[in-house]
Amino acid sequence: MSENVKPIYARGFFNMNHLGETTQLTIFYYDDDEHYYASLTKEEVKRELSNLKNNMQYFLDQEIIRINGKRVKAKVLFVRLGLLKINIPYIEFIIRFKGNLHKGENVYEDLYKEEIVEYPYEAIWILPGKIVSYSISGKVKTKNNILFLKVKKGTRISGNEKIKFVI
Repeated sequence: MSENVKPIYARGFFNMNHLGETTQLTIFYYDDDEHYYASLTKEEVKRELSNLKNNMQYFLDQEIIRINGKRVKAKVLFVRLGLLKINIPYIEFIIRFKGNLHKGENVYEDLYKEEIVEYPYEAIWILPGKIVSYSISGKVKTKNNILFLKVKKGTRISGNEKIKFVI
């Protein structure tokens, strides 16, 4: 990725089923005034997609994701590059991880590096049971088994997400 390509927004969708399988779709949007991504050849796009997949996997490997106290590993399954406009590319990642759930209270937790957010982002979590508590940086709303998260640019995030839900 060119140094002149700057992230401007991200959106994540997390869907966890009753078996504890979570499928995540995360989309990053960029400002690309020099049209770096639009100018890539097919071969360069292939290399870029491979690099993007490897980089995302590296960052996921740095996180500690736990379901009910047991560490689980997230894996990048798919990456795609597209253009909203010639100067606004986006990158989509499909990521999956699985943990064991049980009747009663379950806990999803993600630990990562504390930081100040460089661009706004939103996420939606759909869980297999009613959310009873959460601890996540940003503005959060819940409705039954759905959690909506909105984080503004410049927000200091703690690097610790926790969602408790009951099946």
